[in-house]
Amino acid sequence: MPTAAIVGYTNAGKSTLLNRLTDAGILAEDKLFATLDPTTRNLNLPGGQQVLLTDTVGFIRKLPHHLIEAFKSTLEEAKYSDIILHVVDCSNPQMDMQMYVVYETLRELGVCDKVMVTVFNKIDAAEGGVILKDVSSDHQVRISAKTGEGLDELLNLLETILRNQKVYLEKVYSYKEAGKIQLIRKYGQLLKEEYQEDGILVNAYVPSELFASLANNADAVDE
Repeated sequence: MPTAAIVGYTNAGKSTLLNRLTDAGILAEDKLFATLDPTTRNLNLPGGQQVLLTDTVGFIRKLPHHLIEAFKSTLEEAKYSDIILHVVDCSNPQMDMQMYVVYETLRELGVCDKVMVTVFNKIDAAEGGVILKDVSSDHQVRISAKTGEGLDELLNLLETILRNQKVYLEKVYSYKEAGKIQLIRKYGQLLKEEYQEDGILVNAYVPSELFASLANNADAVDE
């Protein structure tokens, strides 16, 4: 199953975002290191695909040396995730410094070559005229985890990113193979399901590692 890790400076709203999206019920308060243990929850995207979403410990400037190893262990999820959600408190006057600290910490921990989505959070509290831009990320979205504003856009963006990492599948399954369609629903994106006399016609995007077992002789196009 694809995975996405939520990272960011401490108190940027990472835990609030996870709670809002998944009803995780984890601690979310304005306190240093309020989240120390990674929390993973299943997230259902609008098209039916599932993704594992993990909250991580908040970063701080000049992290004490004795905490570096602890950070490494809590950020293993980020290192091996498919997508990084970099949550930024855009209402904080030190936003740019905090973004720099996050990127430097990720680099030191060996988290690289990931699809990076900058999530500008707390837009409900940001001052008018503030410039929200991150040239280091692949995608950017503006949200309020508190009010829910922009969350639909974030979910649709995640779905688009994951779809672009998949292979297009078009195949007619016999009714005896209907169980394979359940795999597609869980791990891919089912675009069309049409019941015919000879079986079930399916159009979908599926993970490349599952394509061979699902496709047999079907044609595929990389997206």
